[in-house]
Amino acid sequence: MHTRTYAATTALLLTASAAGVALAGGSAQASRSHHPTAKAATSLTVKITSKKSGPVLSRDNLRPGKTMFKVVRGNTGGSMQLLRLRAGYSLKHAISDFGKAFGPTTNVKAVRRIDKSVVFYGGIPVPAKGDKPNRWGVDVDTADTYFVLNIDKNTLAKLRVKGKHQRRSLPSATGFVNMASAPGGGNVFKTPAIDPNRGWMKSTNNAEEPHFIILDKVDEATTDQDVADAFMSPDPPTFFLGQSINAEVISPGHTFVWKYHTSKGKYLATCFWPSKADGMPHALMGMFKLFHLA
Repeated sequence: MHTRTYAATTALLLTASAAGVALAGGSAQASRSHHPTAKAATSLTVKITSKKSGPVLSRDNLRPGKTMFKVVRGNTGGSMQLLRLRAGYSLKHAISDFGKAFGPTTNVKAVRRIDKSVVFYGGIPVPAKGDKPNRWGVDVDTADTYFVLNIDKNTLAKLRVKGKHQRRSLPSATGFVNMASAPGGGNVFKTPAIDPNRGWMKSTNNAEEPHFIILDKVDEATTDQDVADAFMSPDPPTFFLGQSINAEVISPGHTFVWKYHTSKGKYLATCFWPSKADGMPHALMGMFKLFHLA
């Protein structure tokens, strides 16, 4: 099966985003800067406005803690991803490895270095014109420099996190789509048989590799065998119904919540991040799940 455009290119766009970090010189584009304070906070929201010049943050300096991100559309679209680089792994290293991991061929050693050295904190697409803001929340757990990337536009902003971890809250989830290691190897999605079709989705990565989430609405008659057969076919599948929602990459051991609203029906969850074992996209190794949103 030829994967959907987003599914096939998400990882490739991360390569371009990493290059954008260097091209932008690492400078933040923030509308105003706030220094972290010692005062406790019930919640904290960073607004991200998608501009052609790059993401514009309502604040670019905060304490570690659970943080909401509200993505609003400025004069461009795209999709926002939050990440940081582990100590000793430079932007130069990241750009090189993304190019090797997501080039014409997959360099498995580069995939393993990315998995080990880049910490992904989720993300969400920019809303369509006229739509309400999109939102996600995650524990920004460590004092460090983070990057907010518009992975479709090769632009970024820096988010500096300093001080002690502050107790803050995130919205309660109404549904969940989790990721886990399969008993016999590989990765799987863990979901209930039915999730609500709107609300806050909670996604925890209990596996050993990064994952992202695509939920495509499919024909009610679609079976696991249909999906597996489609992955092996050169022809486009006939069971997709055209509606799709997604969330960006989350690293192992991390949880994020994301706001969603879609029509009721049967959905296919997939992840196309490359395996650290052999570079094959996770979905082609069996990481997909059919379930209902109702």
